Amino acid sequence: METVAVPRDNDTARESAPHWGHCVQFYGEDSSLLDELSSFIGTELLSGDAAVVIATKTHRDGLIQRLQSRGFSTALAMEEGRYIALDAEATLAMLMRDGMPDADLFSAIIGGVLDQATAATRGKPPRIAAFGEMVALLWARGDAAAAVRLEQLWNNLARTYPLSLRCAYPMTDFSREDHSDSFLKICAEHSQVIPVESYRALLSEEERFRSITHLQQKAQALEAEMAQRKQVEEELRRTKADLEFQVEQRTAALRQLSARLLSLQDSERRRIARELHDSLGQYLVGLKLNAHMLRQSPERQDLWSEADNLMEQCMSEVRTLSYLLHPPTMDAAGFASAARWYVEGYGERSGLDVTLDAPTDLGRLPDAIELALFRVLQEALTNVHRHSGASAAEVLVRQDAEEVVLEIKDNGRGIPAEVLRHFRVTGAGTGVGIAGIRERVRELSGKLTLESDSSGTLVRVAVPIASMAQDGSQ
Repeated sequence: METVAVPRDNDTARESAPHWGHCVQFYGEDSSLLDELSSFIGTELLSGDAAVVIATKTHRDGLIQRLQSRGFSTALAMEEGRYIALDAEATLAMLMRDGMPDADLFSAIIGGVLDQATAATRGKPPRIAAFGEMVALLWARGDAAAAVRLEQLWNNLARTYPLSLRCAYPMTDFSREDHSDSFLKICAEHSQVIPVESYRALLSEEERFRSITHLQQKAQALEAEMAQRKQVEEELRRTKADLEFQVEQRTAALRQLSARLLSLQDSERRRIARELHDSLGQYLVGLKLNAHMLRQSPERQDLWSEADNLMEQCMSEVRTLSYLLHPPTMDAAGFASAARWYVEGYGERSGLDVTLDAPTDLGRLPDAIELALFRVLQEALTNVHRHSGASAAEVLVRQDAEEVVLEIKDNGRGIPAEVLRHFRVTGAGTGVGIAGIRERVRELSGKLTLESDSSGTLVRVAVPIASMAQDGSQ
């Protein structure tokens, strides 16, 4: 059995031990913690009292090595029940309930350990030195509230048992500004605070005063730097807010300008359509009548016949152009009628097989919506003809109490995947036609959906009608 050099007077060892209470040590190096801990634990064990250590494996092993280097038999103390070492992680797991240390579990488990230690002591009255790192584990996990709660449970238990408590935290775990309040709360739960070893290494009072003054200077400089940083951050926030406001204003202005341009474009189309119909169309009618009268002449009947055909074609082209600019059927009968006329003519002009599925009882919509839907139909079918390589297209119109939906689907080659992704992220990159559709739909608070793959493309526009109907926009 290993022999231990025990002081002749145990009271001398007790007098040199730390005051009984709850002490917290902040350390920079593990070696400093273990040196302090071996003195704290070894003094009580050499005096015949008990020690309870709840620590990580590294610190438990390091403590035993230091105690044995001082000639103390830890194996004998464990056999006598005066030295109880527990794993901090495993013990903490048994104490937690709903993310916090539970008072009943703590009292039952830790109280049971302290009962064993008390029964094994040889001192009169019995004393127990207890060291725990469970609070440091909680703090390292970022759970400051649970760490403070566990410190409080230790204080409550110290009212029942003859304890000298000590816990320890690495100072590097308190490196952020927002740690300050929790740091003070932890210190408030202890009767004694042991600073980092670099301060305790200062031997004279003058050195310590110099160190404190230096720390105060650093703290003052840090406070000034933090105040300056907060001022800069506040200025940056204000600048950012101003820039965001300016961007929002300019974006709104651009949208209003875009909507205004579209409105002016539609008005100009309507004016040109009237001019073509009322002016040039009438001139061509007069020319046709004159040509009919001149055709009675027996000379050059072939030229008169050719002129008559050309005038017929001119009148047809003018009528078609006028209707495309602004179909009169929409003013008289609404979007459904204009869509049927346009789809039929588009199929004849383009050679594509185009079908229209629209309800026969589709009622009148606000003028702005009918005109926007017609322009969307024109733009979408124009894109089908120019870019898709499709042989067929389907047009679908649906309406309920809240919105009207227009869909144009083709069987073409589809939009490249990268272009489609760019459109979904930025709303741009697919050409002027889709951009125009997007602006028209946005002006009416509607939604544009664009889907495409190798089997074709679907353009879907949904426009709310309830609010516009209430506004009386007819």
